[in-house]
Amino acid sequence: MNTHKKTAGEYIGAYAPFILTALIGLIYHIKIQPMAGDDLYFADAAENSGLWAFLTMRYETWTSRIAIEFLLVFIIKHPLLWKILDTLLFAAFPVLLSDLFGQSRFMSWCAAAAVLLYPFHDMGSAGWITTTVNYFWPLFCGFYVCVLLKKALLRKKIHIYETAGGTVACLLASSHEQFAVILCVIFLLCAYYVFHIRRTSGEKSTPGSICVWKHAFTPACLATANFLSLILIILCPGNAARNAVSIADLPVFAAYSFADKLYLGLLGMERVFLANADAVFFVSAFLLSWLVCLKTDSYAKTLLCSLPLFILFGQTVVRTAYPGLSGIFVIPEQVLAWDPAALSTWLPMLYLLLTIISMFYAFCLLLKEKPFACFCLLLLLGCGFGAGMILGFMATIYVSGERVYIAFYFLLLAAVLYCMAGMEDTLQKKADTVCGRLALTIPALLCLINIGFVALSV
Repeated sequence: MNTHKKTAGEYIGAYAPFILTALIGLIYHIKIQPMAGDDLYFADAAENSGLWAFLTMRYETWTSRIAIEFLLVFIIKHPLLWKILDTLLFAAFPVLLSDLFGQSRFMSWCAAAAVLLYPFHDMGSAGWITTTVNYFWPLFCGFYVCVLLKKALLRKKIHIYETAGGTVACLLASSHEQFAVILCVIFLLCAYYVFHIRRTSGEKSTPGSICVWKHAFTPACLATANFLSLILIILCPGNAARNAVSIADLPVFAAYSFADKLYLGLLGMERVFLANADAVFFVSAFLLSWLVCLKTDSYAKTLLCSLPLFILFGQTVVRTAYPGLSGIFVIPEQVLAWDPAALSTWLPMLYLLLTIISMFYAFCLLLKEKPFACFCLLLLLGCGFGAGMILGFMATIYVSGERVYIAFYFLLLAAVLYCMAGMEDTLQKKADTVCGRLALTIPALLCLINIGFVALSV
């Protein structure tokens, strides 16, 4: 029997990624000054009418996010408590990612890097407390729900307090429209996986095995919370009312056709992730290309999977070094009108299409031995992309900022982490080579730059 006890140094080494994330999160929150923007509105929102009357008014005239705003109205009166809770969630996020994609030291560092790479300053765009409670907290809760679903699928014991906490977390996550749909898709995929495997494998309960149904209680509670939230969202009159008010402030939007709104949504995705050379997207595309290179050892396949990198190269180096070519690598703005005959109108769409095809091909290569996992991953990425693209059908796209793309950010990062976990042994061997160290240095360097930028800008 192994009686080896870990030393203090070994414990510190194992938890170093999480300790580092916690310290950086603490620095962020020490500098953050909340109570600005929408924070000021919610601070006094329920003073005169009462909480229930306020939430009813919001549901009827503005939003379906009842669970989120119920929590927001309470937490916004205690900024210090918000700082403590938000720091804890920030520090715990890489722990969730590590639980999902492997708890090795290597994957723990990758999970921490994924969290630290996210442009956290986006969470201050509408007031720190309001934005984090509306976007970051539901995101965290959504990943916690996924951790519980993984435990259920692996038939690990789930305590009653985990089920209770997961149900509350699912209610909070599903109160946000984007996460509600994404979680619904995840529940459907899990259900198909369970029943498909059970049917095709002919699995039966035996005295030495645990029946699948004994592990269905927690997923059933989570799915029920998600279903009820979706019903509230669908029946909510406030979502349509908010869009009507936004259109009244921007009358030209009412004249846009379906194609115009679709173009706006796609243009927004291209602008944020490609034209602006987003760091998270660059690292994701870079790592995908590297993984394809390691797995296939094929120049042609790696080249095809590197198309997003070449487009980002054009948007940065080529556009800067050769100003005369700026008409080819354009930076689209949030426009109110555009010329269908202009080349600059369609070039962003071409770059976006090439990027989608290239990344689709990369994931298919990396997961060709796991067709169902590949299907699930691509479907969830499609949901994340759609959650960003559909903003083109709402007049609020002009004032929402980059915070609304947080779902796609972390779905993309999660997809890359999943692929890295599947090739962990290869990556660890390559990490000992000069080329491997250089490849890992690039994402690490961008993490450091992002940390410094966020720390200075909050």
